[in-house]
Amino acid sequence: MDFKKLMDSDKYDFLRTNPRLGSRIILMGLGGSHAYGTNNENSDIDFRGITLNLPSDLLGLTSFEQYEDTNTDTVIYAFNKVIRLLLECNPNTIELLGLDEEQYLIKTALGQELLDHKHLFLSKRAAKSFGGYASAQLRRLQNA
Repeated sequence: MDFKKLMDSDKYDFLRTNPRLGSRIILMGLGGSHAYGTNNENSDIDFRGITLNLPSDLLGLTSFEQYEDTNTDTVIYAFNKVIRLLLECNPNTIELLGLDEEQYLIKTALGQELLDHKHLFLSKRAAKSFGGYASAQLRRLQNA
Protein backbone atom coordinates (compact mmCIF):
# COMPACT_ATOMS: atom_id res chain seq x y z
CA MET A 1 0.00 0.00 0.00
CA ASP A 2 1.21 3.51 -0.81
CA PHE A 3 0.81 5.26 2.55
CA LYS A 4 2.14 8.59 1.30
CA LYS A 5 -0.47 8.64 -1.44
CA LEU A 6 -3.16 7.77 1.12
CA MET A 7 -1.96 10.60 3.36
CA ASP A 8 -2.34 13.00 0.40
CA SER A 9 -6.00 12.03 -0.07
CA ASP A 10 -8.99 14.21 0.89
CA LYS A 11 -9.57 12.00 3.93
CA TYR A 12 -6.38 13.44 5.44
CA ASP A 13 -6.97 17.10 4.49
CA PHE A 14 -6.83 18.02 8.19
CA LEU A 15 -3.07 17.40 8.04
CA ARG A 16 -2.72 20.27 5.59
CA THR A 17 -5.47 22.64 6.74
CA ASN A 18 -5.19 22.58 10.54
CA PRO A 19 -2.96 25.51 11.60
CA ARG A 20 -1.36 23.39 14.35
CA LEU A 21 -0.35 20.73 11.83
CA GLY A 22 0.64 21.33 8.19
CA SER A 23 4.23 22.52 7.94
CA ARG A 24 4.59 22.27 11.73
CA ILE A 25 4.66 18.44 11.60
CA ILE A 26 8.27 17.33 12.07
CA LEU A 27 7.76 13.57 12.12
CA MET A 28 4.97 11.27 10.99
CA GLY A 29 4.96 7.54 10.52
CA LEU A 30 2.98 4.38 10.70
CA GLY A 31 1.62 3.01 13.95
CA GLY A 32 -0.04 -0.18 15.07
CA SER A 33 0.01 -3.41 13.10
CA HIS A 34 1.45 -1.84 9.95
CA ALA A 35 4.40 -0.53 11.96
CA TYR A 36 4.96 -3.93 13.58
CA GLY A 37 4.51 -5.95 10.40
CA THR A 38 1.57 -7.86 11.91
CA ASN A 39 -1.09 -6.35 9.68
CA ASN A 40 -3.55 -8.42 7.67
CA GLU A 41 -6.26 -7.57 5.13
CA ASN A 42 -8.58 -6.38 7.93
CA SER A 43 -6.05 -4.11 9.65
CA ASP A 44 -6.77 -0.44 9.96
CA ILE A 45 -4.10 2.16 9.22
CA ASP A 46 -2.72 4.18 12.11
CA PHE A 47 -0.58 7.28 11.67
CA ARG A 48 1.41 8.82 14.53
CA GLY A 49 3.21 12.12 14.43
CA ILE A 50 4.81 15.03 16.21
CA THR A 51 4.06 18.70 15.61
CA LEU A 52 5.76 21.78 16.96
CA ASN A 53 4.02 23.82 19.63
CA LEU A 54 2.91 27.33 18.74
CA PRO A 55 4.77 30.19 20.43
CA SER A 56 1.56 30.97 22.34
CA ASP A 57 1.65 27.42 23.78
CA LEU A 58 5.21 27.92 24.96
CA LEU A 59 4.28 31.22 26.61
CA GLY A 60 1.29 29.65 28.38
CA LEU A 61 -1.28 31.71 26.48
CA THR A 62 -2.76 28.66 24.74
CA SER A 63 -2.62 24.96 25.37
CA PHE A 64 -2.25 22.06 22.97
CA GLU A 65 -1.24 18.48 23.73
CA GLN A 66 -2.34 16.40 20.75
CA TYR A 67 -4.59 16.21 17.74
CA GLU A 68 -6.67 13.07 17.23
CA ASP A 69 -8.66 12.16 14.17
CA THR A 70 -10.71 9.08 15.04
CA ASN A 71 -11.93 8.62 11.45
CA THR A 72 -8.38 7.93 10.27
CA ASP A 73 -6.81 6.64 13.51
CA THR A 74 -4.31 9.49 13.42
CA VAL A 75 -2.71 10.95 16.54
CA ILE A 76 -0.26 13.84 16.35
CA TYR A 77 1.41 14.85 19.60
CA ALA A 78 2.63 18.33 20.47
CA PHE A 79 6.40 18.40 20.78
CA ASN A 80 6.38 19.28 24.48
CA LYS A 81 3.97 16.45 25.31
CA VAL A 82 5.77 13.85 23.23
CA ILE A 83 9.09 14.61 24.94
CA ARG A 84 7.46 14.01 28.34
CA LEU A 85 5.94 10.76 27.11
CA LEU A 86 9.18 9.61 25.51
CA LEU A 87 11.06 10.23 28.75
CA GLU A 88 8.51 7.93 30.43
CA CYS A 89 9.05 5.31 27.66
CA ASN A 90 5.36 5.52 26.84
CA PRO A 91 4.58 2.62 24.46
CA ASN A 92 2.29 4.75 22.28
CA THR A 93 5.05 7.22 21.50
CA ILE A 94 8.32 5.30 21.76
CA GLU A 95 7.30 3.19 18.76
CA LEU A 96 7.59 6.29 16.58
CA LEU A 97 11.35 6.33 17.17
CA GLY A 98 11.88 2.76 15.99
CA LEU A 99 10.22 2.59 12.60
CA ASP A 100 11.94 1.37 9.46
CA GLU A 101 13.05 4.24 7.23
CA GLU A 102 10.30 3.64 4.65
CA GLN A 103 7.63 3.80 7.39
CA TYR A 104 8.26 7.52 7.95
CA LEU A 105 5.90 9.61 5.84
CA ILE A 106 7.14 13.03 7.02
CA LYS A 107 10.59 13.63 8.44
CA THR A 108 12.05 17.12 8.68
CA ALA A 109 15.59 17.97 9.79
CA LEU A 110 14.29 18.46 13.33
CA GLY A 111 12.48 15.13 13.15
CA GLN A 112 15.72 13.48 12.04
CA GLU A 113 17.55 15.11 14.93
CA LEU A 114 15.06 13.59 17.35
CA LEU A 115 15.61 10.18 15.72
CA ASP A 116 19.39 10.65 15.92
CA HIS A 117 19.03 11.06 19.70
CA LYS A 118 16.47 8.32 20.35
CA HIS A 119 18.92 6.55 22.66
CA LEU A 120 18.31 9.33 25.18
CA PHE A 121 14.76 8.09 25.69
CA LEU A 122 15.42 4.40 26.20
CA SER A 123 15.95 3.39 29.80
CA LYS A 124 15.02 0.76 32.39
CA ARG A 125 11.79 2.71 32.72
CA ALA A 126 10.65 0.93 29.55
CA ALA A 127 10.17 -2.34 31.45
CA LYS A 128 7.78 -0.65 33.86
CA SER A 129 5.94 1.25 31.12
CA PHE A 130 5.49 -1.72 28.81
CA GLY A 131 4.73 -4.06 31.71
CA GLY A 132 2.06 -1.69 33.00
CA TYR A 133 0.61 -1.38 29.52
CA ALA A 134 0.48 -5.17 29.12
CA SER A 135 -1.16 -5.61 32.54
CA ALA A 136 -3.78 -2.98 31.73
CA GLN A 137 -4.58 -4.71 28.43
CA LEU A 138 -4.92 -8.05 30.20
CA ARG A 139 -7.31 -6.57 32.78
CA ARG A 140 -9.32 -5.00 29.97
CA LEU A 141 -9.65 -8.36 28.22
CA GLN A 142 -10.60 -10.12 31.46
CA ASN A 143 -13.32 -7.54 32.15
CA ALA A 144 -14.73 -7.65 28.62
